[in-house]
Amino acid sequence: MSLAEYQALDFSAEGALARDLAARLDAEADQPILSLSPPHGADAGGPALLTSAMSAWYLQNVSSARRSALGEVLSSFADEKTSSGNEGFLVEAERDRIEQAKQTALATERANFFQRKEISDLNVEIGRLHTEYERKRAEHGRDAQAWRPGMYFFGLFLFVMAEYPINLSAFLKIDFLTPAFATISVTLIAFGLAFSSHLIGQVVRQWSERFGENVTGRLKAESVRLFGVGLLLLLIGAAAIVFSRTYLVAEAVARSEALGEEGASTVSIYGLALIMNVFVYAIGLAWAIVFHDPVPNFMEERHRLEVLRSRLRKRYRTLLEPKQRQRIEEAQRAREQAERREADQAKSLRNHTRHRARFAEVLKADDRVKALLESHRSRLLATARQRGLHTRFVYHDLTSGDVDTRRELDGEAYLRLRLHLGYV
Repeated sequence: MSLAEYQALDFSAEGALARDLAARLDAEADQPILSLSPPHGADAGGPALLTSAMSAWYLQNVSSARRSALGEVLSSFADEKTSSGNEGFLVEAERDRIEQAKQTALATERANFFQRKEISDLNVEIGRLHTEYERKRAEHGRDAQAWRPGMYFFGLFLFVMAEYPINLSAFLKIDFLTPAFATISVTLIAFGLAFSSHLIGQVVRQWSERFGENVTGRLKAESVRLFGVGLLLLLIGAAAIVFSRTYLVAEAVARSEALGEEGASTVSIYGLALIMNVFVYAIGLAWAIVFHDPVPNFMEERHRLEVLRSRLRKRYRTLLEPKQRQRIEEAQRAREQAERREADQAKSLRNHTRHRARFAEVLKADDRVKALLESHRSRLLATARQRGLHTRFVYHDLTSGDVDTRRELDGEAYLRLRLHLGYV
């Protein structure tokens, strides 16, 4: 085929080629997600940002004729030399070659990065957690509650600190404990009660998911164990506090008898300690309930997934991003050099204007191809909406500068993207 044959193809809305493209519409209009060809590195055989059906139509009906037409133009440039002895070239094709070389280098470096054992293992774990998290997300129809461990454990630490003014004076009255051991004892009791509120609050918050219907025996056993440990720690802490208060009560009674006065009653001393400790424990319990998701391990999986993804992004920025940035900068310099060469050959290449005019004829035919494809994608979206679908379009962009190259567009965003047929 030649340029004349490419120009002779009928790309009108009523032509056979348009009807062939329209016949492929129904197969894609029923799909909620459609994959697109890569946005960069297009060539004459693989245009950018086409759906599978659009790409198949292009390869079957356009590719051969367009390749031949471009071949004529490229040959006409290559057959002549500039005044400096350099072979002529089509600058648009040179830009695409530079872009293809860049895309190949980016893909190779990404492949090498993900083949590293550290990154491979990290990626496998992220994939496993993502699958599990998405399963629970679909099951419960929502994202997990955000887990803020820093704030949560700081609140429990304040809970621990609140135990000192309430109970330290009583423990200091125990005659067989030195002040240091009394302080250590209060610290252990405080941490035990904090951990108890954490365990019991977690189980209470997730009660229906841990003891409801269709719950596995393993999860129920784990829940009983957590609740039992929390209750045991609570009882130990309460017993230790009551025991310390007996020494405080004994001292108060002895002082009252020595002075011949009525001191604080035993009930008031025990009652005040009980109220203050119950109040602090209730705050800790409420803190644990509020901060936990009703679904066991849901927010923990989300947090773990975010931590691993953050770690992967950090390794990406350290090991891969500098190389990728270097490739992009090299491609930019190569394009600038190509533009300077084009400016030079525009002045010194014989018949440059005539060759550019032939290429302009290819561009006119390209515009007809793109107009037909753009009309098709508009009809595709309109048909999908009539069927109640909001189609999403996905593609991979290696120049995104992110670990995840997957990009997703809605229909309106896809319509705003310009199609590129490629000139290599």
